[in-house]
Amino acid sequence: ALESLLERQRERMEEMQQKEARAQPETAEGTNTNDAGMFGWMTKWDGCLAGGFSFDELFCGDLSHVMNGGGDMNGAASPRSSQQTDSSMIMAVGDLNNDEELVYAVGINPVEERITVIFRGSVTQKDFMTDAKISIAKIPDPSKFHGTNGGSSDDDDGDVGVHQGFYDYLFGPASKGGNSKYAEIMQHINQLIMENPARQNYKLYVTGHSLGGALATLFGFYVAASPNVALPVTIVSIASPRVGNLAFARTFAEMESQGKLRHLRIANHKDPVTLGPTVSSKRALALSAKAFSPLGYLALMVSGNGEGGDEEIYYHTGMKMKLFKNVSAVGSQRCMLSYSGHTIISGSKKPVAIDKEDMAEIEQSNKRKKKDSSSELPMVSYHYGTSYSERLAAAESDLRGMTLNGLYREKAGAMPWVV
Repeated sequence: ALESLLERQRERMEEMQQKEARAQPETAEGTNTNDAGMFGWMTKWDGCLAGGFSFDELFCGDLSHVMNGGGDMNGAASPRSSQQTDSSMIMAVGDLNNDEELVYAVGINPVEERITVIFRGSVTQKDFMTDAKISIAKIPDPSKFHGTNGGSSDDDDGDVGVHQGFYDYLFGPASKGGNSKYAEIMQHINQLIMENPARQNYKLYVTGHSLGGALATLFGFYVAASPNVALPVTIVSIASPRVGNLAFARTFAEMESQGKLRHLRIANHKDPVTLGPTVSSKRALALSAKAFSPLGYLALMVSGNGEGGDEEIYYHTGMKMKLFKNVSAVGSQRCMLSYSGHTIISGSKKPVAIDKEDMAEIEQSNKRKKKDSSSELPMVSYHYGTSYSERLAAAESDLRGMTLNGLYREKAGAMPWVV
């Protein structure tokens, strides 16, 4: 059935390519990211946020397409929505060995001039085993990985720490040999661009839920340093756990300031998955030994396996959108937007790794519910896609008219590294 669907889409794609050839996109004014200071790129690029195939509507002020599947609030079809629906094409699906490897799809929308990479969340046993591998791997940063840093590939200056499981899933060899999934996806992207010169300026968006959100964050982080894609790369992660350590988060924030990367991180209030992991397995073991076995802790310290510093602590990245459940009261808060880059970038105050407010609420919720108590227990359902869809729909009025570029200007405008 999937092959049949893809074949029909390929036939439709031929018609779209003819339209693209007749209407070559003009280069947008102000695409140079090196002028007007660190955030000059945002003042001259008015593209709305897009992840998957529907976030444009959300942040351009028309969430009705998301809520009603293409119609407005009264059920009338929108011309723009109909055009987008007809133009969004899934060009590749990586799921042939889905029990052992990550699952992804690559889509294209000639009308919106964007290519989208989507990662699936945790479904299989291998997915959950990947989630549990919380040791931190020290790997080259994106510029060194792509050879664009102009320095030696042997030095350690560009190393960052990322979640071992996520890194292995995306950059490790395929289960049956061959290229990594990162390389495989890049082949699809490069092929789409090479098929038609008009696509060289297509925007690249990466999205996913849960494990998929973490993979989207890691993929976007690295692809933003690739010389073959138009910038900025936009990540829309939903219900994502933390991905890397302070070096990772700091490099991420620097790439945001350079106009290479944007990240909207959507997290439900009281979704426990978005709060972890907090520390690596190495640090967790050391802290446990310190609390319960002083001799064991001493042995770890002597062997060089102590607690470690910031390199063993996880940090979130990007522009955070926290969605709330209880929004029945008129004027109640449906979402909260914040940016943590000012606590992460070099030279700022001490970084904050954990959202203490959320952590305190989760810990309180984890206590057993007293008899006849009306307090809310932690709900795994807060992590489900349906819960996120409901809360996004409820926050429509709060988000209407916003753009991700505007949020970066508002939330990061006072950053010490903004000129």
